[in-house]
Amino acid sequence: MRTLDRRMIEDHKTSGIVLMRRAGMAVAQTLCQLDAACSNQRSATFVAGKGNNGGDAFIAAGLLNENGWSVKVLMTTPPAALTGDAHEAWSEMYASGVEYTVWTTPEEWLPGNTHAAPLSGIVVDGLLGTGGHGAPDGTVAAAINWINNARQRALVVAIDVPSGVDADNGNTPGCAVTADLTVTFVRPKTGFLAHNAQARLGHLIVADIGIDPELIAAAERESDSTTHLVARSLLRQYLPQRNYNSHKGTFGHTCIIGGAPGFNGAPALAALGALRSGAGLVTVAAPAAVGGSIATLAPEAMIAPLTTPCHSITPQALEEWGWQPDKFDAVAIGPGMTATDTTCQTVQWIIDNFDGPIVLDADALNVLPQVTLRQPQRLILTPHPGEAARLLAQPVATIQANRQAAITALTTRYSCNVILKGAGTLLAAPYTTPAIVLGGNPGMATAGSGDILCGIVAAQAARLKDVTAAAALGTWLHSTAGDFASWRLGHESVTAHDIADYLPYAFKLLLSPV
Repeated sequence: MRTLDRRMIEDHKTSGIVLMRRAGMAVAQTLCQLDAACSNQRSATFVAGKGNNGGDAFIAAGLLNENGWSVKVLMTTPPAALTGDAHEAWSEMYASGVEYTVWTTPEEWLPGNTHAAPLSGIVVDGLLGTGGHGAPDGTVAAAINWINNARQRALVVAIDVPSGVDADNGNTPGCAVTADLTVTFVRPKTGFLAHNAQARLGHLIVADIGIDPELIAAAERESDSTTHLVARSLLRQYLPQRNYNSHKGTFGHTCIIGGAPGFNGAPALAALGALRSGAGLVTVAAPAAVGGSIATLAPEAMIAPLTTPCHSITPQALEEWGWQPDKFDAVAIGPGMTATDTTCQTVQWIIDNFDGPIVLDADALNVLPQVTLRQPQRLILTPHPGEAARLLAQPVATIQANRQAAITALTTRYSCNVILKGAGTLLAAPYTTPAIVLGGNPGMATAGSGDILCGIVAAQAARLKDVTAAAALGTWLHSTAGDFASWRLGHESVTAHDIADYLPYAFKLLLSPV
């Protein structure tokens, strides 16, 4: 990033303060979206250091203040010590009337010697940027601890990189900010792919600040990364527009096959995920004994009650229903099916009798080694680490120790698109570099979360007719909705239904120009 900044300034005659204003604007716009979804308090406390990261914070603080927010700025260095673009940004903020306080000693940042951390709102980390290396100490370390203490009550947003995280390698040699969301600029930093850094980043937003695309492309060609990031700018291009003369058939018909007595919630949640993520039509094929409860949980979905004497879905039950593959644009099979003697036959029958995209989830995955995969490139597998371990006949610990190797092995063995769920969800198609979704949170580790994902991905496959794009877009929407739900409700209280309810905010963020 520092190289790109320098080349924009030297080769394109774009001044540093112009880039700083663009970065500050991106931060301010992101805070507005976050606040509108989570609290609507319009309150932010910025913690600013002496460098350009602090300058970005000053610009954002001034913009929010002019927009009627309650803004405070806490500085680790006096204004007279600021230089260059950071000093110019502070002068602009000061002229706008923002309240600021300077605490230059570690003791002033201790809870007993200063006013308490904010009880709510947003705290913004503008202490250290990409130039920060080594363990923070002194006043900066104390300020980092103050921010982490504030996170118990407020949301924390980091500018460019959480302070204390090395942007080049992801190391955290000392204390580091744990953010709920990080707004980075131009492209992700190399260190963000390190597992240590991912726990500090929270949800990652990559903001455009007007760097020449040719410079960015050149930097990406020089990268030797073994993992790519699922980029919001690319996902935005996948999403089809809703034209004025659209109808429900325009946005795809998704069929969800699953359910069993005691597991009626799984296909209902998958249907809800599909409906909330833009599906035009959703049909749930489930045993008649559970169809009524599914209709209650997802009333917008059409129910196909299957005749299942043993309460398990069979090829015969699908044939008797009057299976018409041409009616559907994508199929998801597995949620709530349970593992029975007929599960393998049913999965095989669907693969043989449907030519479009198929999402295989839950118990459909458990029988996969016994199934002949016709046209596997159209299939999307959604294993969690336990299911991946069974598919590869490896211990779960081996899967988790090297998730990139695990997803590569899955795509190679089964020749399918794979979503390897878990912290740092990975995506891959056969013979491609895995991509990571830097979003999601521990609150999403709850029953039914995977069913919501299954429905979202199936709906995108029905709309896009491109399984690789559907997997990327669906996974990003799921993780982002989960983050919004967690920011609003807290990790402990998030349910799968909440993830579906916050999908509208994920779409708003996807379509945002930031």
